[in-house]
Amino acid sequence: MRIDAFILFLLAGGVLFLTGCSYTFTSAEGRRVTSAQIQEIKLGRTTELDLIKLLGSPAKKEKAMNGTDRLVYEWTDIKSLTFPGGYQARGFFDKEKDEAFEIILKDGRVQSYRFIKP
Repeated sequence: MRIDAFILFLLAGGVLFLTGCSYTFTSAEGRRVTSAQIQEIKLGRTTELDLIKLLGSPAKKEKAMNGTDRLVYEWTDIKSLTFPGGYQARGFFDKEKDEAFEIILKDGRVQSYRFIKP
């Protein structure tokens, strides 16, 4: 009888402990592109130099066979499991959200842009 009560106590404590867990933002890697920055980009007018001033250097720059340039800005948000009391378990239980923003340039000016899956 005493062992059953102890096991029940441990199970109840474990359930309460785990239900109090959440994920909280811990860090970001790369360069995030904001909606305010996107509004500054004008098709056919914004140049590559304007983009570098606005967004910084891209993570990737590729030249296509059709004469266009492709710039990609990538970033990752990392969220860690947080236990009651604020303890964070970083590493194994982390959730990562990868995002990327692609810009196509033709003749040195923005032809198109979009969010893509990295």
